[in-house]
Amino acid sequence: LVLRVEPRLIDTYVASGEVKLAFLHILDHGGSSEQASMAAECAGAQDPWAFWAMHNHMFANQGALFSASSDTYVGFAGDLGLDQAAFGTCLNDGTYLDKVRAMDAMRKNDLGIRRRPSFLINEQLVAGGIPFEAFTTIIQQELGQ
Repeated sequence: LVLRVEPRLIDTYVASGEVKLAFLHILDHGGSSEQASMAAECAGAQDPWAFWAMHNHMFANQGALFSASSDTYVGFAGDLGLDQAAFGTCLNDGTYLDKVRAMDAMRKNDLGIRRRPSFLINEQLVAGGIPFEAFTTIIQQELGQ
């Protein structure tokens, strides 16, 4: 879903400024989730677009994530052309650990998001993967179209 539908949503709605795309970290797999989430944040610290590039790179390589070490993520950073030394320092220092934990708590406790993937479109919670056309229907309704 993420690699098929998300790019179409970005091209159709986000690029035009009609919709804002935000990401909340989900830490349902303990330390491996924390490390992956921090990797995305550390990439974004170097370049805001690098957050999304790392996000997509991890989804494309998700089979490697459950046994990933910090070296795996540093390698991913290198794949994306990021400064690997700065990235490694950020990741190993836990620079964004509090942030990703706070986001996880907010999505569970404040927003009631329990299922992955989930999408909050205005006040409407859409839980589970849905096709692009279903997103289009909901978004157009929310935009009053």
